[in-house]
Amino acid sequence: MKVIGLTGGVGSGKSLAAQMLAQEYQAQLLITDELGHTVMEQGQRAYEEILGHFGRELMQEDGTIDRTLLAQKVFADEQEREWLNSVIHPAVIRYIEEYIAARKEEPGTIVLESALLFESGCDRFCDEVWYVCVPEAVRRQRLAESRGYSQEKITSILKRQLSEEEFRRRSDVVIENDGTMEELRQKILSEIKA
Repeated sequence: MKVIGLTGGVGSGKSLAAQMLAQEYQAQLLITDELGHTVMEQGQRAYEEILGHFGRELMQEDGTIDRTLLAQKVFADEQEREWLNSVIHPAVIRYIEEYIAARKEEPGTIVLESALLFESGCDRFCDEVWYVCVPEAVRRQRLAESRGYSQEKITSILKRQLSEEEFRRRSDVVIENDGTMEELRQKILSEIKA
């Protein structure tokens, strides 16, 4: 099983690129944002730890963790957010490692989509790393229009991410997402064939 790490800054189009890879390449997708929710489900790694730390009042009637209430708790307290990240991030990394290891001898491709691929160390699981990039002005416009972010919030997010130069330096393939969706699809197809 080939593993492609797909990364890029917020608003770069990496999620769209991942979906295109899944469709065109019949790749299995591992999306770290979604895995953060998966590891908090009943029976998963972080579930009991989170309830033990924050209390059973986080548990909804169906037994799931009330993520809205959890978010309120951690966004109000930096130490609580750091604690939650110290539980979630290792659980996600273990999940990814085990998922890939269980399928390593199978044919096909896994696409691991993560904005924090390098920062989390998940690039070590990848045979190749693809970086989806887009000019900052386009990213800002996308984030303002699609997510309703203020320019101040966008600036704050961009400051916390790796620089474009660092992404480029550490990636095997760079996909310039500066055109239409069809142009992005064609760039991805040309990389698949390369």
